[in-house]
Amino acid sequence: MNSEKLKIAVLGGTGNIGEGMVLRLALQNLMPEGVKNEIIIGSRSLETAEEAAKKALSELENCGFDTSGISITGMNNFEAAKTAKMAILTIRFDHVLPLLEEIKETLENKIVISPVVPMVKEGSFMAYRPPVEGSAALAIQKNVPETTKVVAAFHNIPAGKLKDVVKCKAVHDALVCSDDEEAKKLVMELTRHMGCLKPLDGGPLKQAATMESLTPLLINLAKLNGLKDLGINFS
Repeated sequence: MNSEKLKIAVLGGTGNIGEGMVLRLALQNLMPEGVKNEIIIGSRSLETAEEAAKKALSELENCGFDTSGISITGMNNFEAAKTAKMAILTIRFDHVLPLLEEIKETLENKIVISPVVPMVKEGSFMAYRPPVEGSAALAIQKNVPETTKVVAAFHNIPAGKLKDVVKCKAVHDALVCSDDEEAKKLVMELTRHMGCLKPLDGGPLKQAATMESLTPLLINLAKLNGLKDLGINFS
């Protein structure tokens, strides 16, 4: 195993967003300028994580990709976070703080990426409901070690587009916020080589609330207008 590769834990990698992130990250290993990585799918269940890893490799093979240089493994959340240098939280907001309490000691000096959106269903529509800190990203920052670098990203990318690694043609803008410029730069580099995504610097972490609030708006717009997998583009 190549020690120079970036070890990335996708915690909650068995859900729709997590599955798409795993596939997009894995394909970077086949690109000349992609960020070479080893992906660890995290789940509460080791068995579920291992099955998700096998499924991801199988999907890539079925799409015609050579997976001989791709590493996707499954672990429980604690071991995944402990092993990785970067963790992506692809879980619902109500599960985030309990998970952080469980894995907090593993996150020292690491990057944590939050695409998490605190939202609730009100009638037929979704509404943004941030915590008292002002956003999911700021709540996460409050509940990780001081040495952890929190980056907010990928909130407004539809899961269907992430998972469609063959047919996806549209390019969505992906906003990235963080108080740590080095961590932000690395996440933007990851995003740049995912395909279908164009990273944009969204500023400091306090801007995450605006980014998060766009997700329920996109869901509602899609519902009202009969659209699917709605993303954002700035021009």
